[in-house]
Amino acid sequence: MIALAAKSTTAPYQVPAGFVLTSTLFLMGAVLLLALHPDGFSSYRHPVTLAFTHLLLLGFGTGILIGSMHQLVPVILEVGLVRAWWGYAVLGLWAVGVPIQVFGFLQYQPVLIAMGGGLVSVALIWFAVHMFLVFRSTRKWSVVATSLVWVTLHLLTTPAVGMLQALSMQFGNYDPVRLQTHAVLGLVGVFLISIAGVGHKLVGMFTLSHGVKPRVLGLNLWVLNIAILSDLIWPASTLPLLLLAALLMALDAKNLIAKRVKKQLDVGVRHYVLGMGFLVASILLALGGLWTMALTLFAGFLLLVITGMLYKILPFLVWLHRYADQVGKTQVPTLKDMFNEKTADAAMVIFALGIVATVFHPAGLWLIAAGLVPYLSVLTEVMYVRRKP
Repeated sequence: MIALAAKSTTAPYQVPAGFVLTSTLFLMGAVLLLALHPDGFSSYRHPVTLAFTHLLLLGFGTGILIGSMHQLVPVILEVGLVRAWWGYAVLGLWAVGVPIQVFGFLQYQPVLIAMGGGLVSVALIWFAVHMFLVFRSTRKWSVVATSLVWVTLHLLTTPAVGMLQALSMQFGNYDPVRLQTHAVLGLVGVFLISIAGVGHKLVGMFTLSHGVKPRVLGLNLWVLNIAILSDLIWPASTLPLLLLAALLMALDAKNLIAKRVKKQLDVGVRHYVLGMGFLVASILLALGGLWTMALTLFAGFLLLVITGMLYKILPFLVWLHRYADQVGKTQVPTLKDMFNEKTADAAMVIFALGIVATVFHPAGLWLIAAGLVPYLSVLTEVMYVRRKP
């Protein structure tokens, strides 16, 4: 993996690192905002709920995704970025746009919502153009690469529908159905497809799995995209399709783990497996009409999977930046040496307990907030603490 990702093929270190740091600030803001204003649970259109949702998904989730893709796409496709410096522009536009939009939601200012959303939309369009140029230049195609193409496409469709909805708040013709479409495109098109595709690749890497063909992933890409279409044509079929997709993701992870060389599952895979359980449970609750509980567990699924994968991606990123040039000249640490897995496990347990508690009472958010402490400790150790090799 390290051999495939030379510094010249990926974005400058400051780009993905900037996304990670800014995304973490957005995560902290999201958790504290809802913990301090639990009345946001009363309605999905509550200003706090809308602000929280965009901090968590557009800020934390999308930021980690875009930052990671600057590093992972060259690894997966074995081709360099076309314009690596574009990442700085994307980072800047996104980092400014998200808080403007969030403030607009909190103050119910449609102009600010549209302004912030416009900046983020420009960032996502710029990023998508870059990714499509990279996709066009590769000669090594795979099912995982196909998933990244779909993710990039939905990074365009999701904000497009969202911008239309934001403008309708100012000029009229507001449509609640369009809001649902915006949510489905984001949750399914961006997050579930990216986790299914990137998860297949990373779980295989982390467990050193061999001989697992991506047939389940290929089938799941069809299921997930059909689920998006079904929400427009036959909404009653959407949740059953999403349940099937979640079970296929779990099956894919099971197949990879069964063929692993490493006996012990590392911290990233443990997060992923636990997150899969939360995903299946969230869809079952949604099928039962328990939407607040379902969405809480879905947010927990995203939190666990994204932080778990970050514990693997970030050390690799820092290792490449800090130690790659020293290989063969001096002793360098392994990726596992760069942080204490027990601290990451503590964050996982606290997050999981907090998510379950929040399902029953908003006070559980303070437990999730407590989980941010070990999470931040791991990030700090990886990025700033120079251990002696």
